[in-house]
Amino acid sequence: MTADSSVTRLGLHAAAVLYTGGSIAQLLKLIFDFPWQEMPWAVDWAIVALGSLATVTLVANTGRIAWRGAWEKPVHYLIILHLMASVATHLWALWVRNHDMFGTFPYEYSYFALAYFGFFAWRSWTIRTR
Repeated sequence: MTADSSVTRLGLHAAAVLYTGGSIAQLLKLIFDFPWQEMPWAVDWAIVALGSLATVTLVANTGRIAWRGAWEKPVHYLIILHLMASVATHLWALWVRNHDMFGTFPYEYSYFALAYFGFFAWRSWTIRTR
């Protein structure tokens, strides 16, 4: 394994870890109904750091993806867009020092979020490159 492929794997695993953690967070939200406004600041920092690494890695390696079918390309770009939006919103939360914007997500949203976070986690753990 070359240094380049090690860095690539690290970036791809960053996305997988984020989406796995996000799946767990959404599941816990459904079980305990805690307010997102009380999210620990470490979560924001983790999303900004890992999400930035994952986004750059996914964009830089798009041409190296061993696509499993036509379905995977739009999913790839959705993940990139979602990561970019997540990094931006969590960076904003850090900047303004509050999580009020996350309170706009209703409880029921977590059912949908759990589904797509789980799907994005699976895709991120199983992505193949050439």
